[in-house]
Amino acid sequence: MLTIRQIEIFRAVMITKTVSGAARMLGTSQPGLSRMLGHMEDKLHFRLFDRTRGRLVPTNEARVLFEEIEQIYKGFNDLEHVVRRLAKGEDRTFRVGASPSLGHSVVPQMLSRLTANYPDLTIQFDILSVEQADDWLALQRGDYALTVFPIDHPNVLSSRIGNGRMVCAVPAGHRLAERERITVADLKGERIQSFQEDTPHGRIIARMYGDAGEELEVSTYIRFAETAVAFVAQGMGIALVDSFTAMQPHADTVRFLEFESPGLLPVYVSRNLDVARTLVGETFEEIARNILMNLPRVIAHNITL
Repeated sequence: MLTIRQIEIFRAVMITKTVSGAARMLGTSQPGLSRMLGHMEDKLHFRLFDRTRGRLVPTNEARVLFEEIEQIYKGFNDLEHVVRRLAKGEDRTFRVGASPSLGHSVVPQMLSRLTANYPDLTIQFDILSVEQADDWLALQRGDYALTVFPIDHPNVLSSRIGNGRMVCAVPAGHRLAERERITVADLKGERIQSFQEDTPHGRIIARMYGDAGEELEVSTYIRFAETAVAFVAQGMGIALVDSFTAMQPHADTVRFLEFESPGLLPVYVSRNLDVARTLVGETFEEIARNILMNLPRVIAHNITL
């Protein structure tokens, strides 16, 4: 068998037509290259070149061998092209799911930064309910999920990467609308839109009221925080929602107020342990952590990114 170096030398001679040209092409000495050609012919048991008056004329065997070697080099070039495409995220669909409040607020910014790094990456994005998240990752329907709850499944790794907080949505003309900060005691007697206590938001709200020694009286149970804000905008009372929901565009009829002691809403990034992490996935995790660590606070009674 020929070594890779011998193949390089033979190919260079075939391309340049001279030993001196091949030596320049490979950055080596002419005598050394000539000796290598001789060793190759001894190993192959046939001549590669007819040496006449200082010229190298390829034999028929050399031409056949060169055609095969060119096919190998084409394969190497194709492989290099594939490697470049994979490094750029080309020919790859990155599938991300998120809780509604995250999907409508911070996730678009995360994916915008990700596609800036990988311009040819195709994104598939889904909004996930609590009930959908487990199977979505466990059955490999998606690559990553960003949620406000951990995904409890043996094949899924959930890592806490940040926090949101609970804020209070009130109508613009509400008695508390101009307050800098409030407590849950300030909400006594209000019509409150809230969540069932067995939901991520509901558990945090129940804990806030319990810690304050106040009783939570709910007038309307809702499933999504965006719905609660829409109800507030229509004058149906107030709502405790997460700060990610408050980041979204809302009508001027709603104000968002900070609590003196806000309940924290954890954010988790999750992936399937049976699927190897890609460079794109690692980049997404880094971007997600960075954005969540650098979120600003309330500005002029409105939450902004």
